[in-house]
Amino acid sequence: MANKNNEDGLREMTQEWEREYESSLRKRPERKERFENLSWIRVKPLYTPGDIEGLDYERDIGFPGKYPYTRGVYSTMYRVRPWTVRQVIGYGGGVESSQRFKFMEEHGQTGFSIVFDHPTNMGLDSDEEVAEGFVGREGTALDTIQDMRDLLKGVDMEKGGINIIAVHPAILAMVVAVAQERCIDLRNLSGTLQNYPVIGHTMGSCSDIYGGTNFFSKRFCIDIVEYCTRNLPRWNSVSVAVRNTREAGCTAVQEIAFGIAPALAVIKGCVERGIGVDEVAPRISFFLNSHRDFFEEIAKFRAMRRLWARVLREELGTKDPRSWQMRFHCQTSGDAMTYQQPLVNIIRGTLYGMAAVLGGCQSLHINSADEGLSIPIEETAKLSLRTHQVILEESGAADVIDPLAGSYYVEWLTNKLEDEARSILNKINSMGDWWDSKVRQWVSREIADASYRFQREVESGERVIIGVNKYVEEIKYPFPIWREDKEFTEKQLARLNKVKEERDVKKWEEAANNLRDACKNGVNILPPTIDAVKAYMTIGEITKIYMENS
Repeated sequence: MANKNNEDGLREMTQEWEREYESSLRKRPERKERFENLSWIRVKPLYTPGDIEGLDYERDIGFPGKYPYTRGVYSTMYRVRPWTVRQVIGYGGGVESSQRFKFMEEHGQTGFSIVFDHPTNMGLDSDEEVAEGFVGREGTALDTIQDMRDLLKGVDMEKGGINIIAVHPAILAMVVAVAQERCIDLRNLSGTLQNYPVIGHTMGSCSDIYGGTNFFSKRFCIDIVEYCTRNLPRWNSVSVAVRNTREAGCTAVQEIAFGIAPALAVIKGCVERGIGVDEVAPRISFFLNSHRDFFEEIAKFRAMRRLWARVLREELGTKDPRSWQMRFHCQTSGDAMTYQQPLVNIIRGTLYGMAAVLGGCQSLHINSADEGLSIPIEETAKLSLRTHQVILEESGAADVIDPLAGSYYVEWLTNKLEDEARSILNKINSMGDWWDSKVRQWVSREIADASYRFQREVESGERVIIGVNKYVEEIKYPFPIWREDKEFTEKQLARLNKVKEERDVKKWEEAANNLRDACKNGVNILPPTIDAVKAYMTIGEITKIYMENS
């Protein structure tokens, strides 16, 4: 750090520059009334060493792969292994989604990521009345293990990891059952399940049509962690999809806090079950957003890594360095993609993807230009892959680890976001934990308030969105819009009916009885659920047993 004379000299130079700046503003004012990021943090015109006084390099910044992991969780980062290109796929059924994955893999995708349709996420079968109109739309329809076989056909289940954007235990059970059919050692099965205590405000597609949330319950959440800890050591048994919270309207600061808080609640629940923190924490991952404000997002990723490391080591007393490493998948913002002037979304996706890379993500999805309108067509989906590839191969952004470290602004903002997120965590802790209804209600209000405030700024023109409230043009679509197969529902119902007609009724009844007993007696529900899917029990049938017996 600078000595006293240097500090005094810097202060004098800064004050002199500020006077000159203010003098210039008397001739020509700033272009905006106030400069704020998306967390409504005021941003100054200039940052100097005076803004990061007290910052200690070893304590606060450090080296990649070293505590507190501000600069990245791995020592080599992208110099050795680039981030996983994990574009989300999901439409139609297992057959249709598998075809899209093969197309993406041929053009450079390196990881499998699948999202399911609304009925599947709600624990419904495709033939239920309330599922009508939603089957295979905005995600893959998954009724039975046969759909999972179709989906994973040709996918190497031991390489790259299978990212399951869903929480229903039956979906994990189907993955396990297919792996066992292929004689894969479960210890080599890698992937992620979006298993965490969601709140109603951010469930999105993960809602229960019947009004309950039993497969989001604390018991089922911990059952999944317990099973994975004992049987799937390479599987991320907890993935906190705080990206959904950000899409619902929370700020970057809130994203940090609302991501860490539910993860800590899961750890607490596991400890109550007799599972050690160092058994659980290394397999916790996060699903984060990369949003509009470039530097705020980079600082957010750095701040969240550091805060997670400090909480796990200094407050929870964990000993395994893997517990301190906050690994995350990132998807660029969907709510920032507009249907007006959709070609502008290519620029947005590039900037948001670049921020995620400069922030040290482990895997990344860059939204396609048409995602403000529909499921991406093949051409726009391929363009998103090319965006990854240009960032990696041409831009130089991946050649230096954490290249913005030491920037006065980035380090100041990293500190600011960490401090404000810490304050929110302290408030949550004062009320209880993420499982408590009081906490969840408060969080929902905070998200709603932030969302409302942002929307008002957009509608007033204070917050500019190109093509929406500034530089507006007549809406034209420069590429074809995705059109769903209108006959798909009939195809899926035929697949479902075929399975129901051909399954062994006695094996089905035996599996159903075992699952009921497990639910009633507090036994871990994963093993009997795996047996149930092997007996061709549907996801809807499994859900009803969960609801009636838990």
